[in-house]
Amino acid sequence: MERSVKDLLGGGLRPNDPRRFLIEAMVGAMNADGTIDRRELAVLERQIASHPLFQGLGATAAKTLVQLSTDAIHFAGNAMSRTGAIAKGLPSRIHRLSAYGMAAEIALADQTLHDSEINFLEALRISLRISAHEAQQMIEAAQVDRLTPYLDDRFLRIRQLIGVTCEVFALRALARGMANDEHRFMVRDFFAAMPDLMLGTDELDAELYRAFRRPRAPDAQVFGELSRVVETLPDPIDRYWIVVYTLAAETPATVSSWRVIPFMGVMQAAFQITDTDMELAVKDALAFPAAMPRPS
Repeated sequence: MERSVKDLLGGGLRPNDPRRFLIEAMVGAMNADGTIDRRELAVLERQIASHPLFQGLGATAAKTLVQLSTDAIHFAGNAMSRTGAIAKGLPSRIHRLSAYGMAAEIALADQTLHDSEINFLEALRISLRISAHEAQQMIEAAQVDRLTPYLDDRFLRIRQLIGVTCEVFALRALARGMANDEHRFMVRDFFAAMPDLMLGTDELDAELYRAFRRPRAPDAQVFGELSRVVETLPDPIDRYWIVVYTLAAETPATVSSWRVIPFMGVMQAAFQITDTDMELAVKDALAFPAAMPRPS
């Protein structure tokens, strides 16, 4: 569990690299008011050169990503028009938190948040499904140069939810009559492909083994078991993201038809997710790569 955000994003440029959209979030904040302040540009250059998130990226690759981001915003007409594309390019929660925080750092480079920057950050927040509380905390952390420790703390918090997510997937398997080792290994491969759910192989195997082999009453009902899980998730945004992960495990062609997936109906009721938020969760689930291994 002793990892930091850089363990997810560090290294050389990769296909569909999420840092492409991290940079676009920053470039968007820099262009939000129609002018590029030299202080904003200095912060962008400093972040790319020294921030742990961009460790190993390389100057040439970074320059290419900045140009791609600038071109995308230019062709869209303005930065606000790109917030949806940024969110689609950053399906994982920790990547989205990072994008918002870094955009906030750019907007605060001149010590003032202008109306156009506030509007951009709010549009970005909504597209990234970041709660207002989380967004305010990141702005405050950025103001005192504490964004990296804040993101590391959020990273660990998300990691602490992996055990709960394992329990949800064990109940999903139980509801489908597939609570066996073969399915558990499929779930392990799925988790390993999800940045928010990655653990070391042995640690992940242990968490899933505990969840799949947990003793349950002979008459245990899935709704009741899920309701017990919800008691450990007081934050609605945590419940929302576990629903996203569960939807992402379905075959992409079936995700939009979530209403006819029995387990998703039970989960929606237990997790107290509205139909509107379920539709948003569908969009977020479909942002994950179609080729990703799924325990469907």
